[in-house]
This record gives sequence, C-alpha cells and structure tokens, in this order.
Amino acid sequence: MKKIFLLGFSFMIFNSCIELPEKSNNSSDSISGIDFKTISVEKLYQLDVPKYMKEMPSLHPEASLEYANIYKEAYVIVIHEDKEEFIDVFTEIDEYDTNLSVVENYKEVQKKLFAESIASIKTEDYELTNINGHNARQIKVFGKVDGLDVSYVVAFIEGDENIYMIMNWTIDNRFKRFKDTFEYINSTFKIPDNYISKKNKK
Repeated sequence: MKKIFLLGFSFMIFNSCIELPEKSNNSSDSISGIDFKTISVEKLYQLDVPKYMKEMPSLHPEASLEYANIYKEAYVIVIHEDKEEFIDVFTEIDEYDTNLSVVENYKEVQKKLFAESIASIKTEDYELTNINGHNARQIKVFGKVDGLDVSYVVAFIEGDENIYMIMNWTIDNRFKRFKDTFEYINSTFKIPDNYISKKNKK
C-alpha cells in the first residue's frame, strides 16, 4: 500500500511548477477550440489530454500518466491502486466505512490526506456519480502549497480491479481558464474493451 500513503505527499509535485509570465491569466480556453490526444496506459485505461501538454515523467513517482505544460502551468497525473488491497488495508485500520461505496471511501481517504498537505484547504464536491459507466466522484480542492495558491480538479473512479485518481491542477489565478479543460479530461476516462484482467493473465 505504499502508493496510497504516498498520496499525502503528492502535492509536493507542485514544486515542479515554473512561474512564467503570460499575457492573460483570466481568459477562458474553449473546449471546442482545443485539440486533444488520447493516451492509452498499459491497456489499463485511456484518457484524453490537450495536445499542448507533453509527457513529463518527473511529476510523481507513483503516477502511471504524467502530462503538463509548464508555460501554461497546467498539470495532470493519474495514480491507480489495487481495489481489494485498498479495501483490506483500510478495513484493517478501521478507516473503511462499509455503509459507503468503494469510490466514496477512496474519495474520503484522499480528502483527509489532502488536508494534511494543503494549508487553508477548501473542497467542493460535484454532483457526479458516473464516468463512462464507472462509479466515480469528483471534487475541487483549493488551498496553499509552499505559499502558492493552487487549485485542483480531482476525479476518483472505480474499476473492476483498480481504483483511479485523476489529479489536474494549476495556480489559482489560472483556474478559471483551465477548469473546463480539467473537467473534460476527467470525463474522457475509459477502461478499454481489450483490458486484460490480472486474474486472466495467469
């Protein structure tokens, strides 16, 4: 379960951001005007990211997808966990609520970890329960990391064998510009038809 406990430190990756001047921090990108590319990860899942983002494998050591544009200061990573392992570990430490769904438990665990890493944290839940046929939740997170005001759109998705966290972030004064893009990225998450179950690999 090293991955899950490392998530509490995931916000340190924001240190990789480079503050660069831009003509307008408040203009809103139109989703229809952005070209996207579909990224497939080990036949586990696929996700669309803007073509202006490039692969950046230094954002988080446990991420299976890492894309960013340092000039726009827009970032996205995906971390996935074994679902049964998550349930077993958090049941053992009496942190798993059997009255909630798996994805709701995962969201609540991550929110607690976020609160340990982000100062003056504020979270907002979306009224979202499904992404492309999978149980899902989505939240906004606002707060300070190393003195910087940062904003996130985070999705949690439950698959048959894994649970996934998609984390998008930027500095606060660019959040209005990227919010729709971040939400769109999350909405494109799919587990492909040719997904090979770990049970069937044996």
